[in-house]
Amino acid sequence: MTAAPRLVRPWLLLCLAVVMLATAQVAVAHQRLTVAGEANLLQRAVQQAGDEVNRLNIELAMLTRPERLRELAINELGMRPPTAAQVVNP
Repeated sequence: MTAAPRLVRPWLLLCLAVVMLATAQVAVAHQRLTVAGEANLLQRAVQQAGDEVNRLNIELAMLTRPERLRELAINELGMRPPTAAQVVNP
């Protein structure tokens, strides 16, 4: 009768180790999925920021067009091209 309890302990320890390893595997898989989701969100944010920078660069180029600025200066500010007397030659 003493042989049976001695065999139970190694099997019990083995089963306990298997359960612990399986639990650790599930925890690691969950953590991996969580980190992958966060990385995906960050990549999307970087892409959106890049798109916004491109949009703003296009808008800046449109707003600083010489033709547009000339039209604003004449129509909105009442400016005129300088006369010959107003130009200073060094």
